[in-house]
Amino acid sequence: MYIVIMGGGKVGAYLASVMLSSENEVALIEQSAENADLLSVAYEGQFLVINGDGCDSRFQEDAGIRRADVFVSATGQDDTNLVGCEIAQRVFNVPRVIARVNNPKNLRIFREVGIECVSSTTLIANLIEEEALL
Repeated sequence: MYIVIMGGGKVGAYLASVMLSSENEVALIEQSAENADLLSVAYEGQFLVINGDGCDSRFQEDAGIRRADVFVSATGQDDTNLVGCEIAQRVFNVPRVIARVNNPKNLRIFREVGIECVSSTTLIANLIEEEALL
């Protein structure tokens, strides 16, 4: 499977390592040149690091988005994640687009435009509520 990840922070870098250990091909788009340099030597396998803005279709194309099976936006900014996912979904027709959502209040927006999303805050709250019900 070919996976493009936008955002090379802790979440994106960890996701890339997990996907690579499962023998997937991964391209990571990271805006910080310093982080991109560090990431480019951090992993082994079918791995590509692009230094650029993942909300720019040119950098998504450089990452091979046209052949991507999955696009994941894992930055710490919900608006950036939304724009990156919208480009991957609407411009490049990536079959599966997933976003990290930092503020649970934004989940509705992502869902309304058809983007799969994950909010760790919501997941933790749900676990606490389940425990309270038991």
